[in-house]
Amino acid sequence: MPIHIVTDSTADIDPARAVEIGVTVVPLFVVFGNESLRDYIDISRPQFFERLGHDPILPTTSQPSVAMFKEAFASAAARGNDILCISISSVLSGTINAARAAAERIEGVRIELFDSMNAAGGLQFFVEDAARMAASGAAMDDILAYLTAMRERTPLYASFPDLSHVRRTGRIGRAAAVLGGLMKIVPILTLDAGAVVSRSQVRTFKRAQETMADLICSEENGRAPARFRVIHTQAPELAAQMRERIIERCAGRTISVDIVEAGPVIAVHAGAGAIGVVATDAFDDRFPADSAQQ
Repeated sequence: MPIHIVTDSTADIDPARAVEIGVTVVPLFVVFGNESLRDYIDISRPQFFERLGHDPILPTTSQPSVAMFKEAFASAAARGNDILCISISSVLSGTINAARAAAERIEGVRIELFDSMNAAGGLQFFVEDAARMAASGAAMDDILAYLTAMRERTPLYASFPDLSHVRRTGRIGRAAAVLGGLMKIVPILTLDAGAVVSRSQVRTFKRAQETMADLICSEENGRAPARFRVIHTQAPELAAQMRERIIERCAGRTISVDIVEAGPVIAVHAGAGAIGVVATDAFDDRFPADSAQQ
């Protein structure tokens, strides 16, 4: 049975791109007071930042409803597909729990849930690779094994010029945010088992960008990342500079470096001007024969 990929909007896959690669994106919500807006549908990136600049109500986010996932799953099942749902880290959001509840209400097809333990451009890598494998006829178990291996080799780093948003929404500890504010220390954040933690601290936001480039390009444990993604929130110039840093540090290696602007839900937590980097190995279309043994 063919496999259909479902994900959530924190993967920051634009609607046109979702159609192109054949995936269904279930939106999270941006919440201003009593108003809930579907990510990428009811509110765009420009609309979000325009509203953030003047609305006295600070936004929060909420996960999709069980009904939204059930609708997505039922639609895919009706077309004769098994379903693989790949979600944002379960530590950062309860999105996968809503998907799980929906899956329990669908019969007659196989539905697998995969916690990427990642987000934004990192989650996007998982979804794109899974969609590519599904389109080539790969078995569900092979895709799951590939994604599980990928989870161990897809680091993400991020730094924010203003920690107030990520502190307010609870994605970073109060102590780290206060320390950064009082001592003018800029933390470089990463994901550890899906949770946001501080990887290191530097004195300036520019130095944070330099350090992130060093970290993401490192060739630890014999691995040399081949695919890079720069993530930003209303910071295209910083993103372009980060792309050049990565290219310089990886001179002599065959790499690709994409730039992705985060959507409204991610921007609620990051604020404007944030920059992040994520990397993973080259896509291995020989999987599982070679990769499973690594």
